[in-house]
Amino acid sequence: MYWVATFVISWVIFLSLIDLRYIKYTIWGGILAAIFQLTVDEIAITLNLYSFSDPVFTVFKSSFFFTFGAPFCIGVLYAQTYPRKKNLQLANVFILTLLFFIMEYSLHNAGALEYIKWSYIYSLIVDVGALLAVGNLINLFSLSPWMRRKENER
Repeated sequence: MYWVATFVISWVIFLSLIDLRYIKYTIWGGILAAIFQLTVDEIAITLNLYSFSDPVFTVFKSSFFFTFGAPFCIGVLYAQTYPRKKNLQLANVFILTLLFFIMEYSLHNAGALEYIKWSYIYSLIVDVGALLAVGNLINLFSLSPWMRRKENER
């Protein structure tokens, strides 16, 4: 049930903040974030580092409701709000890492996520790395609206 709640909360936030004019570009940020999350979870669950309790419906050993909730929605919004300035890009990574940490801490304490050979510090490192990687891909493929506006002005 916690995974469904995470999904619903993520989509409420997503729908209240999304700018649909750029969704054909920013959706790729969500897809990339979901791919990173599925890859990390597939590896970690296979290696018995952590497990999900009652995932309801699974995709590659991960909860469908988690994958297409927080990571997907945050990935799209991350691309939509990706800042121009490098120092703000880095600040954005740490703010999103903090938000993911709060969510993970809550899910772990609620019993929806069980650590076997895992710790919070590992999650922080993986989250920072994944967000930096997604940020680089946002830059590479010009997925942020300000990057597209600049391209259209040429």
